[in-house]
Amino acid sequence: GAEDAEGAGDQAAVAALAPAAGTAFSVEVGPTAEEIAAAEAAEREAAEQAAQEQAAQDQAEQEQAEAQQDESADSEEQTETREDDSAETSSRSNEREEPAEDEPLESSADESRSSERSESSSSEEQEESAPAPSAAKGSSILATARSGIGTPYVYGGTSPSGWDCSGFVQWVYAQHGISLPRGAGDQAAAGTVIPRSEARPGDLVYKPGHIGIYAGGNQFVDAGNSRVDTSERNIYSGSWTFIRIGG
Repeated sequence: GAEDAEGAGDQAAVAALAPAAGTAFSVEVGPTAEEIAAAEAAEREAAEQAAQEQAAQDQAEQEQAEAQQDESADSEEQTETREDDSAETSSRSNEREEPAEDEPLESSADESRSSERSESSSSEEQEESAPAPSAAKGSSILATARSGIGTPYVYGGTSPSGWDCSGFVQWVYAQHGISLPRGAGDQAAAGTVIPRSEARPGDLVYKPGHIGIYAGGNQFVDAGNSRVDTSERNIYSGSWTFIRIGG
C-alpha cells in the first residue's frame, strides 16, 4: 500500500507542474553559435560589398576626371600641332617663294643657255643626205667657214678675233668676194629660199634670230653663243630655212 501511495504522489506533483490545458506556453531561446557566426559573416560580406562598390565608384570618378584631363591635353596638343603645321606650311610657302627671286636671273641668261637647252631637250631632225656639192664654190665656202671654228663668240663682232652669227657669215662670204649685209634676217633676204633636199654645203641655214653655213647632212657651222663659240654641230630643232646666195 505504501509504494502505491508514493507513486500517486509523484504523479500529482508532475500534474501540478504541467500547464493547464489551453494555457499559452512559450520559451525564448537565444541564438545559437552557428546563427551568430552566420550573421557576422553576412555583415562582413555586406560591408565588403559596400566597400567594393564605393571603390568602384571612386575609380570611375577618377577615370572620368583623367579622361577629361586627357581630352583637354589632346585639345591643347592639337592646337599646338595646328600651329606648328601652320608655321611649317608658312615656312614651306616662303621657301617656295624665295627661288622665284632667282628665276629672272635664269631667264635673263644670255642666248647661249636657252639655245643649249633647246639642243639637248629637243629631238633632232632626221638626217637627210643633201645632193653632193655641185659647185666648187660651195665647198670652198664651207672650207673657209671651218677655218673659223674655235673663234670666240662676241656679240656684234665681225672679225676672226670674235664675231656673232651674222658677223661670221658675213666674213666667210667676204673671203669669196660676196658682200652680205649685217643681221641674220637681212642676210637671209639677200638670197633665195631652197628646199632642204636641194641644199648643199656653203648654203645658209636660217631661222629667225640665227644663221649659219650648211655643212651637209644635218650639220652646220655657226657662231652659236659664248659657250660653244664657233663650231660645227647638229642643226637643232627649229623652223629652219635653207638659203642660197647667188646661183
